[in-house]
Amino acid sequence: MRFRLIPLLLLLTISLFSQENKPNSTRLVLAINVDQLRTDFIYEFYGLYGENGFKRLMNEGRLYSNSYYEFEHIDRAAATATIMSGTNPYVNGIVGSQWLDRSSLRLVNCTDDNKYKGYYTNYPASPSRLRSLTLTDEMKRATRGKSQICAIAPDCDVAVMSGGHAADLVLWKNDDTGYWCSSSYYGKFPSWAASMNKKVVGRSSEWTPFFPTEIYNNYGDKAPKAFKYSFDGKSDIRSYKTSACINNEVTEMALACLRDGNMGLDDIPDLLSVTYYAGNYNMQPMDERPIEVQDIYLRLDMTIADLLEAIDRRIGLDNVIVTLSSTGYVVEGEDSGERYRLPSGYVYLDRISALLNVYLGAIFGKGQYIEGYHNSQLYMNRRLIETMKLDKLDVVSHAVEFLKSVEGVEDVFTIYRLGGLLSPELQYVKNGYNANCSGDIWLRLMPGWKMGRDVASASNLVRRSSVFFPMIIWGAGVKAHHIDQMTPATVMATELARILRIRRPNDNCLRMFK
Repeated sequence: MRFRLIPLLLLLTISLFSQENKPNSTRLVLAINVDQLRTDFIYEFYGLYGENGFKRLMNEGRLYSNSYYEFEHIDRAAATATIMSGTNPYVNGIVGSQWLDRSSLRLVNCTDDNKYKGYYTNYPASPSRLRSLTLTDEMKRATRGKSQICAIAPDCDVAVMSGGHAADLVLWKNDDTGYWCSSSYYGKFPSWAASMNKKVVGRSSEWTPFFPTEIYNNYGDKAPKAFKYSFDGKSDIRSYKTSACINNEVTEMALACLRDGNMGLDDIPDLLSVTYYAGNYNMQPMDERPIEVQDIYLRLDMTIADLLEAIDRRIGLDNVIVTLSSTGYVVEGEDSGERYRLPSGYVYLDRISALLNVYLGAIFGKGQYIEGYHNSQLYMNRRLIETMKLDKLDVVSHAVEFLKSVEGVEDVFTIYRLGGLLSPELQYVKNGYNANCSGDIWLRLMPGWKMGRDVASASNLVRRSSVFFPMIIWGAGVKAHHIDQMTPATVMATELARILRIRRPNDNCLRMFK
């Protein structure tokens, strides 16, 4: 009897193996990335949504509601590179949208590349500074280049990082002219995109609340007031990009790309990445939850629902994987720390650098020991230290001793401190470091403190940890599942590669989260 069961068990095993390894029917991956989307706001404005946008993805997909980035000083470029590569800046090389170039002491953008020319822009761009492969690159490799990869975003850094190295087309909106533009790195500028430029540039837009004001949540003593903003399509593009109008335009371009680029029409999976905006409008204070940010979330919900409906009509959602992620940070406007007597203050890197140079000069001899600073980081004059035949570790140690005495500075980090086995907290710091572009010394400010305005860096709120955000995978037979535990953003690339049955990006070696 036992021997008769062997063929049956073998047949069952083969059957199960065949089912688990049957060809993936995905024709399109729709990767939705939302700049500054927050879990707390998603739930706070839940009553404003319809049934086919956020609610549909959250209720029917795999929802990681408390996702986060495992490094400090998050911005949209570093976050997007991490989501797409499944690695942190320590590996992928993108520590931010900008960093200080040691050779010139000038700020450089993460997408700078003078080897190429721009279309509808004077800015040449490429992903050459991104040191890791991305999920899109692995899709190209798995299909021998047949997958189409297109990325559309309001800003260049996010668009380029979303597309990876092997993208066929990357589009972003020119801050000065309003044109959608690209780089010769991606080949010729498509005629359909040029035609869309004729439609969108110069077209006036008006943004008013979708609902009567009493429908929105009221967080103040007075009833919320309605707003009205007008944009002419050619000026004030930066403000336009922080309004709900930009999300409609991104969707318009995405649908044109699907239609005229013939994406998702065969059995080879393509990927369309779209980036939306969900931050505050024109640096408004976020703690008051103005109607503007509520209306952005409401309209974004409607935009996602419309995009899914259009894709369903064209391709069929049974053939589509949808992902939702966020850049995982928030840009605060002027906050209410003083009003509520909260601990707060400003730290000025230019003043600190000048004082530190005097301090080190008194110990080791006169000289410009700190030659640059940016984004809470100080860059030491390595050539001077070598010329004076000083011990760099000794100089750095004295600098750290001085910086720890500065009001508002909670901790000071150097590469010497981040060697060997690390505690989770120190690993968190190291994840955001990269030897090619990071400074020699990094400051962590106390909660509530900001970097003050100076010549080299703008005033940004420095947070000790990233803002939690929702991360969702929907479609392709993914079962509805709510995961409330803290989940690193690098999981997205791992899980999506598994669903597509392709190799994970080359530097991604995370454990699987189920």
